[in-house]
Amino acid sequence: MKNYSSSAANKLLIKYVLKAVITTIAGILLFSFLFSEITYKLDLDLDINNVFSIIIVFLCSALCAYSSVLGFKNNGAIMGIISQIPLIFYSVLNMIINENSWMFLLIKLVISLLTGALFGILASKKSAKFKVK
Repeated sequence: MKNYSSSAANKLLIKYVLKAVITTIAGILLFSFLFSEITYKLDLDLDINNVFSIIIVFLCSALCAYSSVLGFKNNGAIMGIISQIPLIFYSVLNMIINENSWMFLLIKLVISLLTGALFGILASKKSAKFKVK
């Protein structure tokens, strides 16, 4: 296993945090724009936005976890869950400002944590591979 100096570890941590925050913001903006355009073009009822918000959280958590954990070898599930902190913060703020129900917040939290763990595992590189001779 490669030893990292403290400056290399700090760079890796800063890079991880920046990737998590930037992909969360970009994913929220992109998917919110996409689903608002769908709602507008199809003239759907605004009550469907609660369902769309759950889909947006799923897609954004998958994108954020996969892109943030892509360079790590181990602990993909934990790193994927940690990368969901900006999305969870956004969901809580959204619930407070828009006065949504707690049930939607709990659904979003469960979905974001499970999706973050799953895509974190998929993105982490497992270096122990067996070769058959």
